[in-house]
Amino acid sequence: MYTSYRPPTQVGMKMVNGPRFFEAFGGGWQFKPVDDTTTEAVWRYTFTIRPKRLALVGDPIGEWLLGRDIAARIGAFAAACSDPEIVAEALVQTGLGPSAS
Repeated sequence: MYTSYRPPTQVGMKMVNGPRFFEAFGGGWQFKPVDDTTTEAVWRYTFTIRPKRLALVGDPIGEWLLGRDIAARIGAFAAACSDPEIVAEALVQTGLGPSAS
């Protein structure tokens, strides 16, 4: 997996080696401040399956599986963003909050 990021606004990844089912797989997360207390988070994934003749069946299955995964990740992300201890630690880790003593 190849990963790149531009804190605190973007994370991207591309499969280098992975399941033979995927010819290509990549994704990205983008975070945009809306106001002082709200951030919009956008998750996007793209994939190509192999062999191509399975795309008619495989693409809808892949979209369903990834959709389910994305929904779970968004739920976990929202829960973490609601936890003051996690938010405080994230701010420390990114250099945006007071350092731990």
